[in-house]
Amino acid sequence: MIAEHIRDARRAAPRKAGTPYRFRVPIDVRFRDLDAFGHVNNAVYFTYLEIARAAYFTAVRGRPHGVDDFGVVVADAHCRYRSPAFYGERLAIDIATVGLRSRSFEVSYRISVEGSGRVVAEAGTVLVAFDHRAKRTATLDPVFIAAVEAFEGRQLRGQ
Repeated sequence: MIAEHIRDARRAAPRKAGTPYRFRVPIDVRFRDLDAFGHVNNAVYFTYLEIARAAYFTAVRGRPHGVDDFGVVVADAHCRYRSPAFYGERLAIDIATVGLRSRSFEVSYRISVEGSGRVVAEAGTVLVAFDHRAKRTATLDPVFIAAVEAFEGRQLRGQ
């Protein structure tokens, strides 16, 4: 069932050049983020995306995000690595919702080095509304949809 929403979200919100990112989260690369080659380990980027996503939802809702507010699950996550990030660099994670469906939405990310603007990675996630008690997909809250569209400054339904 979740796989259908991934397929639908990808069909509804194809990757477009020039995504208008309206929100940015700075992240300092920590020593613990590095791998044996001295650059940020590939798996750590998904933690960076999670940090950015939580901050984004707080900004969209206009209040801190609590554990009970997470009525979505990540159904798909992908990352394309463009260049390595190193200890001591400050990264900028740009994030935007690029498409909304009735039960899912797609979020796009760009990770770059602050100052130089060097792109480190581009990523995306598909999030699906999920009722954790019933253990099944749900419909996105219309209040949430309206808040995302207001924050992004454009209509995203059907995108």
